[in-house]
Amino acid sequence: MDEEDNFYNSSDGLEQQIEQTEIKCYRVKEEKAKMIEELNVTSDVSIDYEND
Repeated sequence: MDEEDNFYNSSDGLEQQIEQTEIKCYRVKEEKAKMIEELNVTSDVSIDYEND
């Protein structure tokens, strides 16, 4: 029974690591999208900055 308990404990730990990795991945994707949006706003070629 001890081996079975160890198996379930290690699989629970693995599931937690996977979940944490998925959360980190989601946060990185959101941050990347935010950065791209900011770059698109600040690099708007339709604005003539030299004549302002």
